[in-house]
Amino acid sequence: MRVIQIGGGFWGGGWTSVIKNSPYTELVALVDLNEETLHRVGEEVGLPKERRFTSLAEALKHVEADAALVVTPPPAHEPVALEALDAGLHCMVEKPIAETLDAANRIVEKAKEVNRYVMITQSHRFKRGPRTVKRLIEEGAVGKIETLYGRYRKAPLFTGFRAEMDEPLIVDQSIHHFDYIRGIFGIEPDYVRARSFNPSWSYFKGNASAFVEFETNDGAMISYTGSWVARRPHTGWDGSWEVHGTYASLYWDDNRVLIYPHENVIGDTVFYKGAIERANDILEVPLDNVEAEERYGTLKEFVTSVKENRQPETYGEDNLRSLALVLAAVESTKRGGERINLNEFLITNIKKGSLTGL
Repeated sequence: MRVIQIGGGFWGGGWTSVIKNSPYTELVALVDLNEETLHRVGEEVGLPKERRFTSLAEALKHVEADAALVVTPPPAHEPVALEALDAGLHCMVEKPIAETLDAANRIVEKAKEVNRYVMITQSHRFKRGPRTVKRLIEEGAVGKIETLYGRYRKAPLFTGFRAEMDEPLIVDQSIHHFDYIRGIFGIEPDYVRARSFNPSWSYFKGNASAFVEFETNDGAMISYTGSWVARRPHTGWDGSWEVHGTYASLYWDDNRVLIYPHENVIGDTVFYKGAIERANDILEVPLDNVEAEERYGTLKEFVTSVKENRQPETYGEDNLRSLALVLAAVESTKRGGERINLNEFLITNIKKGSLTGL
């Protein structure tokens, strides 16, 4: 697939190498308003100068492309994605798809109008750890999930727009973990309440730590704590998760997946397909082999979905609900931890009200 990448900054610089080296894509052009960034990144990946541009319109005059990858700062996602879709390009858009649900929905509606696909790069989904957990849950390894505990601790040194955001943790990183709730654990929350704060040692302008709770109408409860300025010990980028179901519990931490059966211990521990028995009737499940991971896995899913004429796994319309978890959590922090009804929040914040299932 021939791809024009739009945005070459902090995260975009890494994407250019992925697009160029992926067996699924060809980097045909790079676009960035900042000429210094444009040429520096272009040189790093060996992209000829004649395929570096300061606007998408100019790029389209000189190259043939099938898709656009939008890696600009979030405020520019909507106008850039709409321009690319109007030009007939399929789109991959870095998370979050847009700053508001209304803006995100305009991208989704435009994609429908021009019959093109939009995929949000929830790249954390496409790794061995989450794919293994997703498979186990779908196979019924834990039964019906009733409680879920997530914990995330990191301290990356960011510069640029992330350091200036009001809610950098929730909006720029917890969006991956909230997306796990839906895409990996298979839970659709109905309510959220959140509080955020900033430790004295934080270098972020906005709140870099948060306590968030989700719940469903049928009683599932989810507790999530996170920090982007955490003191050690730290977790992995996926976070640390406890999943408690009607049949078993699952623990996922540091790329290790353990199952703790509640009943029928003999039946499970004698033979559980793919698992290794450990002490105290604990079953360890080796991570599944995944052909392409993280951003490479995202590209594989995007290219394959377009070829097969189907929606990609993290397609735009579905991702509106993951974005809603993020923005409703932010709204709850503004209201001092008030409980937010997610379906009402979606309807109120998407002016067209056209989201499937509302």
